[in-house]
Amino acid sequence: MLLYDEPRRVDLTVGGSYMGNLDRLPAYQNVAVAVTRMGSFDAKLNFTNVRGSMGKVDEEKGQTGTLAMEVDRVDGRNVLGTYGTFDVGVPLPVPHSSIWLRSAAGFSPNDANNLFANFYFGAFGNNWVDSRTEKRYREFYSFPGLGLDEVGGRNFVKTMVELNLPPWRFAHAGSPGAYLTWMRPAMFVGGLATNIDAPVIRRTAADVGGQLDFRFTVLSDLDMTLSVGGAVAFRKGHAPSREAMVSLKVLR
Repeated sequence: MLLYDEPRRVDLTVGGSYMGNLDRLPAYQNVAVAVTRMGSFDAKLNFTNVRGSMGKVDEEKGQTGTLAMEVDRVDGRNVLGTYGTFDVGVPLPVPHSSIWLRSAAGFSPNDANNLFANFYFGAFGNNWVDSRTEKRYREFYSFPGLGLDEVGGRNFVKTMVELNLPPWRFAHAGSPGAYLTWMRPAMFVGGLATNIDAPVIRRTAADVGGQLDFRFTVLSDLDMTLSVGGAVAFRKGHAPSREAMVSLKVLR
């Protein structure tokens, strides 16, 4: 932790790994590779300064940012990749509603034919049963409406406008042992461009979608979240593609 002055926080995380006999990219499980040995080092700097009003179920204003770098040694070759994100949100006049602009960009100096030099995008990214954040569509690699890891490129620019609507609260939905607390609606519109410097292999896409999160509590203290979502993605020369998502986040 480099700075802890709530709500402002800055932290740096570093890590490394060594793997062998890979048949999938470690960060993109839908991309097949054939690698004998791979060493990896990564560093990520995170900044957060977000706030919300009393009774919120989500952050309503502020900024967040990330700067990340990864260096891989793949079968004797070095591969470098770096990306950054920046999100900014403002509250709306309606209580507990907000609008956010979420942006990301990244590049690798290596050849686009090297699968390890590419960033890949697609899908909401939630698992059927999950323990991570339910708002996975906010991650830089997510692009609802496309297939998982369907669009890749050695550099990219991505943006999304997200509208968080006021939550619906439930006063009498369930029993003391299992009850529904609130439902949170959100909608988003996004755009993506990869291989920006290479018109022949450049790929662009846009999407529109939404997600509903239902928070319920069991055994008086165990919070879980059921999420349902849907999105449509559009690409030039392709028919619109659709995706539906259902995910249960267990515990907090």
